[in-house]
Order: sequence, then structure tokens, then C-alpha cells
Amino acid sequence: MLKEQLTADTARILVVDAEHGLAACGIGTVEQWFPGPHNLTGRVGHVIGVVTDPAYRRRGHSRAIMRALLDWFRAQDASRVDLYASTQGEPLYRDLGFVDHPDPALYWRPAHR
Repeated sequence: MLKEQLTADTARILVVDAEHGLAACGIGTVEQWFPGPHNLTGRVGHVIGVVTDPAYRRRGHSRAIMRALLDWFRAQDASRVDLYASTQGEPLYRDLGFVDHPDPALYWRPAHR
């Protein structure tokens, strides 16, 4: 499942290499939903995660990854992009134009038997 999802055209993985490993990475996906008046294409982007090794923070890696992901979401014709922000990441996302979702977020999980 992981290999299938991460190699699909609907996923984008961006990395910043470090001298000994990974400095930062980010993953985005696009899902096809039914089109509607607030989502004309029905395509919804999701930022799955952006992480930076503590030794490489404050160098612009997360911002560069996010800008590249946003360009990719535009090219994928996503009507909107959703993400869950950490306290540390929220200022970056807001600076890039992310705002509070107008609808309340609710979720449901089935009871395990």
C-alpha cells in the first residue's frame, strides 16, 4: 500500500539532502472528490507532513518545500489544500496564505468490536 501510494501521480515527495542524511522533507497528495459549488474540480490537496531535522532548522527548507508543493497542487488543479499544523509550523503556513477552515472539523470513528 505504501509503495503504491507514494509512487502514484497523486503524491509528491520532496526532500532536502543533508551532508549525512536528510535535512527536510514534505509529502503532498491529491484526492479526487465529487465536484461541487465550493470545489469545482473536486480535487483536494493534502499536506501530509513537512519535517526538518533540528540541526537544519531556520534555513528556509520547510518554506522551499511548501512553495514547491503549492506549485504542484496548482498544476494538479486542486481547488483547495488542507493540512494540520503544529504550533511550530503554523506561522509558516499562515504566511503562505493558509487560513482557518470556515467549517467546523468533526470526525467519527467506528467502535471496535
